[in-house]
Amino acid sequence: MRTPALRAIGESILRRGRTFRFAVKQRLRLTDRPTLVVYPGRLADGRLSLLGRVLEDEGVFGAPHSNSTLWNLYLTFKRYETDEIGGARLHWEGLGGAGEVVSNRDGYFRIQAEGLTMPEGDKPWATLRVTLQKARGYDFEPLSVEARARVVSGHARFGIISDIDDTIIHTGAFKMLRHWRIVTANSPEARLPFPGVSRFYRALTEGAAGPDTNPVFYVSSSPWNLADIFERFMVLRSIPVGPMLLRSLSSDALGWLLRRHHGHKDGMIDAVLAAYPELPFVLIGDSGQKDAAVYAKAVERHPGRVLAVHIHDVLPEGSPMEAVKEALARIEAAGVPTTMGRTLADAARQAEGAGLVAGGTEQAVLAEIAAEEGKPSRFGRFPAIVQP
Repeated sequence: MRTPALRAIGESILRRGRTFRFAVKQRLRLTDRPTLVVYPGRLADGRLSLLGRVLEDEGVFGAPHSNSTLWNLYLTFKRYETDEIGGARLHWEGLGGAGEVVSNRDGYFRIQAEGLTMPEGDKPWATLRVTLQKARGYDFEPLSVEARARVVSGHARFGIISDIDDTIIHTGAFKMLRHWRIVTANSPEARLPFPGVSRFYRALTEGAAGPDTNPVFYVSSSPWNLADIFERFMVLRSIPVGPMLLRSLSSDALGWLLRRHHGHKDGMIDAVLAAYPELPFVLIGDSGQKDAAVYAKAVERHPGRVLAVHIHDVLPEGSPMEAVKEALARIEAAGVPTTMGRTLADAARQAEGAGLVAGGTEQAVLAEIAAEEGKPSRFGRFPAIVQP
């Protein structure tokens, strides 16, 4: 039986299970109050793209840091075992526009609008108001939150598209058991960035309009269930925050479990490049999730749009690297420079030589690497050369 048929059967079973479970929870009065989550979106030439989700509030979002393994396991379970609220009605207003949207059966809603007013000046974020008005089966007062959309300055010279897992944060995403061990930490405070990431990314985003001149977009195969953890991690570790383009676990659980990345990342990269047709991009990923192959295809689909490709090598010594090297060779054959290393030192050197970052960036990145190497964490010392 083909994968689409299996997926359809699986989704049908999940839908029926959700319906039955919700009916039981309602009858036993065990439903939690709704909560509204709006992910950072983007605003370009008056076009807004914003994603959000309506869920039952089970105390996961904003949960305080804990070193308790059992508590973190519980929070992780609740983070993935979400109670979605479909059919919820929402109103949005701001930037000279307004509208109504309805959440789908997985709780997601998307706000897309054109002809909106672009904010004046070089502020990197525009704000609007999103209000959850009604949800069948729930009794609550309207819930309103402030949403943000990334605005790209006219001073931006390029953008950055970056992976998250094993590129900026150690997750062991290419090894399922190790990945789950780290993910169940459930706390940004328990994790460390790879050495040099914070300084290098800040150097890339800095420009004539300030520290957020050049935008960064995080394209990852991780599910939206982890979005708040990633953003809190970036803020805590002084890594530039940007819109995330993650995966819906509800609609593609099989692909996520089987670690399929190409389709999702290809589409999201294309969407970002289409939204900013005048911007070239720097692409950053890792050697553990076929990012090199994904980026090679992006270079071939979008000639002249990619300035450089940097790959963080996280595979154990002796791992087969032929596919990664072949992909990098394709990229270089297209005239795009590449680097691959255990740290971002070579990437910083290339970027400084190409004039993409300020002078002295390479030395600053090397200094950060030296300060962070060997620093203990719950998951081993850095740099994290993941062993079998």
